[in-house]
Amino acid sequence: MDNQIENVDERLRNIIAKMTLGYNYWGYLFARIRRKSSNQLPSIMGVGAESDGSVSLYYNPDLIKTTDDKNIVYVLSHEGFHLLNKHISRLLRILADEINPEQKNVKMKIWNIASDCCVNAQAKIPKVLQIAGTDVEPCRTELYDLPEDKSSEFYYYRLLEKEQETQKKMGTTVDDLEGRADKLDDHESWSSVGDDGEGLDFHATSRKIENYVSSIVKDSVKSFNRDKGKFPSNVIDLIEEILKPPKAPYYQIIRKLVKASRFSKFKRSHSKVNRKRGYVFSLSDSMNIPVISPFPGRTRDHTFDIVLLLDTSGSMSKEDIIEGLSGVKNIIENDKYCKVTVLENDADIQKEYEVKKIRDIQFDIKGRGGTVLRPGLERAKELKPDVCLCFTDGYVDNINEIPRKLLPKKLIWIIQKDGSVDMVNKTGFIVRI
Repeated sequence: MDNQIENVDERLRNIIAKMTLGYNYWGYLFARIRRKSSNQLPSIMGVGAESDGSVSLYYNPDLIKTTDDKNIVYVLSHEGFHLLNKHISRLLRILADEINPEQKNVKMKIWNIASDCCVNAQAKIPKVLQIAGTDVEPCRTELYDLPEDKSSEFYYYRLLEKEQETQKKMGTTVDDLEGRADKLDDHESWSSVGDDGEGLDFHATSRKIENYVSSIVKDSVKSFNRDKGKFPSNVIDLIEEILKPPKAPYYQIIRKLVKASRFSKFKRSHSKVNRKRGYVFSLSDSMNIPVISPFPGRTRDHTFDIVLLLDTSGSMSKEDIIEGLSGVKNIIENDKYCKVTVLENDADIQKEYEVKKIRDIQFDIKGRGGTVLRPGLERAKELKPDVCLCFTDGYVDNINEIPRKLLPKKLIWIIQKDGSVDMVNKTGFIVRI
């Protein structure tokens, strides 16, 4: 049995090597991913994440040995598109805020179908593949009455709506939908990675997986650069999306503008008792230990108090708002001591909450009405932060007319590249993204 697995692994390694020699990008990518065999795998292959945030390529040797090279290459391209689309980490973020186990299972199954519909179109997978001598029909959008060339989230939400409607009518359920899905690959490990029974930190694991995938993609692209012409256009787009830097280094901007607060802020701390000078303390008669220190100590306060004011009016696109929340992520990842308060404001303050960990970020945005940011700015002033970041498109009430004493002492405006600065340019530092 071990010899069989070794022979299959050698064959798979040779197929990947041939793809590399033929300047097929997937050969360069999968040459950097470890392979694990499992006869228990219900499908021929599947990418799966490990507890350390790395990714492995799982394969069933019984199915590999009786499948020809051409079909294996199709399956590898299918798995490669899953990685470039960040389908594992995106699923974990979907499941992060779901506490109902049954609903979590439903969402996972629907995401599997949605992501397969997406990558099979991108990889131009044939309508029928020969896997171990059996015809396998990959997921296609027409099987679920869905339009072509849409994102995985688009398919996911459409299928989720259908599932909710049919559950009410006691008709087709997600199990029926999954029964029509292909058996091309296995997604079982996508949502269970690192789960030790005490609960999985989906957000943390999602970030680890994305960082790992970014590193192997970056490494593979360096080797492939000698023949860029071999890149399919849709692969180039996905790679550029993975490798692009954040729109703005928010934490670095904050640190530069409020650097002095690191040295001028102090907080109370306990004074260490000097035994040679115990007479300066009030001592207990019975235990002869200090009761109250007349000289309490202090130490430098290395935290930043930050308010992130998020314009949630109708003129802000979903991508603009998500960029604001990514600013919170950038700050927290760079400095665990930061205290971040998020204010969602359209014509008034709609929500206020603190973020100490990535999982505290709330994606259920409130607002989408008109734009009057003065209430949010005045609330930010009350919170006395070291700096206030305001994400907006600039189409707001005239902030320049508000007395400066009513605004936060340091104000940074994060304005969209096509936004306006006419109403805010006299009140703070402006960053265009």
